Amino acid sequence: MNGKRKSFAMRWLGSLCALTIGMAVSAADTDVRLETVTADGETYSNVVVFSKSATHVSISHSRGMANIKAESLDTTTQRKLGFLAAEEPAAVTKFPTLAGITEDARFKELQERYQKNVEDFMAQLDPTMGYKILALLGILYLFYCYCCWQICRKTSNRAGLFVWLPGFQMIPLLRAAGMSPWLFLALFLPVVNLIIWIVWCFRICRVRQKGPLLGVLMLLPVTNVLAFVYLALSGYGPEAENEYDGGKIKLSYQPSS
Repeated sequence: MNGKRKSFAMRWLGSLCALTIGMAVSAADTDVRLETVTADGETYSNVVVFSKSATHVSISHSRGMANIKAESLDTTTQRKLGFLAAEEPAAVTKFPTLAGITEDARFKELQERYQKNVEDFMAQLDPTMGYKILALLGILYLFYCYCCWQICRKTSNRAGLFVWLPGFQMIPLLRAAGMSPWLFLALFLPVVNLIIWIVWCFRICRVRQKGPLLGVLMLLPVTNVLAFVYLALSGYGPEAENEYDGGKIKLSYQPSS
């Protein structure tokens, strides 16, 4: 009889131990461990949150235990314990890349529309119109070369063949302004070419006996074309009006050394 009682007691004690261990393991799994927690200006270290409600949390820390209002916890702890929603990552602004733009459906649609408009225009274009446009461009180019030739002639400088070659007109024009023709090579350098062009505009106006205002007009959009044509086709300035010899004008410019 005593053996049965001892056996029953041992089984009951084993069940109680298993239940206790299970509850401990379950509590350990649900406990939240934090290095530090700040509430109402006080900091707790080695914190274990073993219970929480909608308004309070119960913790154990290095100095004992405490029951803290949830609203008094710092923001980071409130998010960790679920009192506040998790902070959403800040949206990263990404600038579209060239590859992304070209792959965009809207860009492709715009490109196709533009290509179609060009094809429709070319289809409706009279074949003879293309020749007329080319002829007009040729006439304008020859007129530009003629203006360059006139500028060289009126500054007593030989224009040569370069004045009729595309892209080489600046060689005789630099010589006409009393500047070194080797500066033509510097025209391929950014910023430097702009400086050379500004200097040339004012120096060629001085050689042609024109005022500095014409040089300013040659630097401005729209007016630069009209100013260039005027520089080429106009007569000499007032300082050279009476310098004639047998119907020829004595005008020369010696570049400064």
